[in-house]
Amino acid sequence: PPGVTVVLLAVGSARPGAVGDTLILTRLERDTEPLSVRIPTQGSQAPLGSILRDFEAIQREQRECSACTDRQDWWDRRSRLDLRMQTLIQSLQFHVLGCWRGLLLPSPPGKSPTLLQECSRLIPELQGCGWRDP
Repeated sequence: PPGVTVVLLAVGSARPGAVGDTLILTRLERDTEPLSVRIPTQGSQAPLGSILRDFEAIQREQRECSACTDRQDWWDRRSRLDLRMQTLIQSLQFHVLGCWRGLLLPSPPGKSPTLLQECSRLIPELQGCGWRDP
């Protein structure tokens, strides 16, 4: 529908069955060509595999927390899990997505350059700063 943007995140790996170290971000909008960006993470401060392991641990502890019957203990656990999740999301934003996190934002209404046009302009600028397209 008009005004709806869908962003897909997928994990890729060069080895089948291995935890991937590359994030594929695809953005879909009506009347616009899909835009996909390959984001390597192996050299980042927070490799994707590490973030995924942390996320799985948080989910596991959340299930354990849900079974907790002591109200104070439940709140203590829940607060710690919330802080860990906040830290995880910030790591994903700043250390994995980096400059590409802007692709998660909705497009401004009205006439504006398409993302494809913006990326075409941005990529040479990034390369001028030392970024290399993997």
